[in-house]
Amino acid sequence: MPSSSPTPASSLDGSPRNAALDGLRGLMTIVVLLSHFFAEIDDGYPRLGLGWLAVDMFFILSGFLIGRLIIERKDTGNFLSVFVMRRICRTVPSYFISVLIIFLLLEFFGAQSWTQFERTFPLWSYLTFSQNMFMAFTGSVGVYWLAPTWTLALEEQLYVLLPLVFFLMARRYWLLTLTVITLAAVLLRALIFASTVSPSWGLVLLPTRGDVLIAGVIAAVLFKDKGAQLSRYNLALRSVPVALLFATVLITALDPSHYLFNVFGPFLVSAGFACLLLAIVTGAPEAKRFESRFLRFFGHISYCVYLTHLTVLALAHGLILDSKPTLGSAAGWFVTLVALVAATGVGWLLTTLIEAPLTAYGRSWKWSSHRPTPALNVEAQVPESAVR
Repeated sequence: MPSSSPTPASSLDGSPRNAALDGLRGLMTIVVLLSHFFAEIDDGYPRLGLGWLAVDMFFILSGFLIGRLIIERKDTGNFLSVFVMRRICRTVPSYFISVLIIFLLLEFFGAQSWTQFERTFPLWSYLTFSQNMFMAFTGSVGVYWLAPTWTLALEEQLYVLLPLVFFLMARRYWLLTLTVITLAAVLLRALIFASTVSPSWGLVLLPTRGDVLIAGVIAAVLFKDKGAQLSRYNLALRSVPVALLFATVLITALDPSHYLFNVFGPFLVSAGFACLLLAIVTGAPEAKRFESRFLRFFGHISYCVYLTHLTVLALAHGLILDSKPTLGSAAGWFVTLVALVAATGVGWLLTTLIEAPLTAYGRSWKWSSHRPTPALNVEAQVPESAVR
């Protein structure tokens, strides 16, 4: 009988991964594409607009993988330099190239009706991963084709701050500290959505989205500390996401103002997704369903697809139909489907030519051995030859 344990997969950045998580990322990428190409455009189908769920799962995955990496490697002698170099090689080149190309396209095409450009944010805000702050202050998405990048800004900000939690706090306080951060995010959203402050403050800033990002980190801590025991609760971990998603739907139905959803929805969804992720990495039968080559392909190219798909969609409709993206005609459907294929191709090309080789270079920066624990006296010191 085949094992239900997740199958290991190689990682571009050398961090431990498994094929099921790659497939899960791929599935979320497809959900984002369906949402942006068929729901969030003129004459689209709003019920397909589930991209926000995919974004939350991206946050959970990032928090889990980065949290696990820090826990595993924090005691290496060269943690900071290797961590920073691998993160830069993995995320920055593809992102910078995409941002610069889109700004060049803005200059070339100008303010035509189909470009959907609202050039309210300076280029440097994107290059410093601070565009989410501009979104909060202005209530605008800025350059529409780069609108999804606010999520990348949050993740980069997390990469900078998260190591501080693990280095400054004793291990026994990690879960408590992370829980406090999570509850603080919920409280901040409650205050923001009850005030006259722009709702963007509760949606796109790190403090107010901290529960979603930290849920994945909490999952990483639990996995590293209690991985074997967690497998005993696999059925519960698989059931909780369904219950919490149902609770999210319920509070939305009971509160037409969406206040409860805006405050508690992200917390409930992220907690459910964190449980699903733990179920997958501890051997849930569903893990095998995410290991298909099709889903893992989209997981492999997910980052570059995410960066460029709105640009590809807009260019296809603008250059072929001289209009914004729409499903209002047969021609609109045809161009949208062509753009879907093109976005996949562009994502694969950028991944192959830029992301993969530079990430491989980052992986060439090897982790050193763990720092030895300070001894109480000279006689009790561990021989240097015993340190791995």
